[in-house]
Amino acid sequence: MSAAPGTPAAAAELPEQLPGEPPPRRAAGLGLWARVLGGLVAAGLAGLAALPLWPLLFALAAVYGWPPNVPRRAQIGRYLRAILSPRPPPGPPPGERAWLAVRVLWKAALIPVDGGAWLLDELLYGRRLDAVTVEAPLFEISAGRSGSTQLAHHLEDDPALAAPNLLQSVFPYLWAWRLAAATVGRVLPPARVTAALHARLPPEFLERHEADPFRTDTFDGALFLSHLNGLSLFIGPEFAAAEMAMGRAAPHNRALWERTFVQLLDRIGRKHLLWVGAPRGERRLFVKGHFLAAAPALADRFPDARFLTVIRAPGPRLQSAINYLRANPLDPVLGAPRWGWLAQAVLATERDYCEAELAWYTVPDGPRRCVVRFDDYVRDLPGTMARIYAECLDGPVSAHAPTAHPPRRRSGYRLDRSLAQLGIDEAELHRRLEAYVRWCTG
Repeated sequence: MSAAPGTPAAAAELPEQLPGEPPPRRAAGLGLWARVLGGLVAAGLAGLAALPLWPLLFALAAVYGWPPNVPRRAQIGRYLRAILSPRPPPGPPPGERAWLAVRVLWKAALIPVDGGAWLLDELLYGRRLDAVTVEAPLFEISAGRSGSTQLAHHLEDDPALAAPNLLQSVFPYLWAWRLAAATVGRVLPPARVTAALHARLPPEFLERHEADPFRTDTFDGALFLSHLNGLSLFIGPEFAAAEMAMGRAAPHNRALWERTFVQLLDRIGRKHLLWVGAPRGERRLFVKGHFLAAAPALADRFPDARFLTVIRAPGPRLQSAINYLRANPLDPVLGAPRWGWLAQAVLATERDYCEAELAWYTVPDGPRRCVVRFDDYVRDLPGTMARIYAECLDGPVSAHAPTAHPPRRRSGYRLDRSLAQLGIDEAELHRRLEAYVRWCTG
């Protein structure tokens, strides 16, 4: 008898490779331990090299506050305990635990470098950033794999909107943007940068995401890459479900979403407005992601903000999300998380996100919100864009708004497991989320 969908037993039963799928890109055996040893030495050397920067970091932080782009001591301790302490199955084997511990130590060793790079912006541009006007920003906060990225690309083509691109979100340093524009940007065209990035990504990932570093993308990456949350998918499904929850934050992560993330978004947004020459409200800030846990705090920070979502039936979206994360090389040594852990963790976070999204976007009072149904978006793009402009952007649709979707591959993926192959009962999922499904279908 097979285990119930979404249980640890069901997760353990999922094979790591089915016929026709690319093999897992995961180091093992002596190769893995060699990477652990090399990584441990590198982390130690990096820590020693960065040691003189700690006094400078503390001095700048005393004036400008602790940088939001580095992990806190409590998170580092929590991850090391989760990695190194005995855990009931499923859990990572010893070699993978050792590598994950090295990743945490490496991140901790670079705190004075990453934090110092952030605080250098405050030293150079702090007063100018404080004076930037962020007026009626637009936050597109949708569940993963809902079509939100393509909609964001349609919207960012409007010159009245200003959206930080992927590179700016991942490297959030205004001084570095200006240095790169004055040097590398003159001899290395964007097409070569994009090609170099794509050469490092597996083809199964590029089938599902265009990965354009010069366009807007999921802003949550600015948090997950600068902190430790992305490692949680390799520690275990229950741990990952708490650490990757973006609908409602776990109690220990509330400060991460409600303070740290909001500070990160606010400052990167101001840097981008200053960068594009719109510091006095000449353009409206636009940020896209899945950061629903931060929505109430963002509404408090920006009382005139507008919130936009694309809603889609959870079954197809869940299937796409699990396959997308499996195709995503989240770690250079471990590759992608195990199928079973992804299925269990994403099922838990998806159910919670759907319930939180329905509550946030349908509550009678609160900030201005616009809900776009995926089916309407696919069928009637001009009508959808007109609604968004009327409800979120205070005016008629822009002349830059598209009237047709670009061609896109929608089948024949190298990785495309069905929900049944992932041990998930779609009918039961829709019964659990009956109110959400009705909302999606209108």
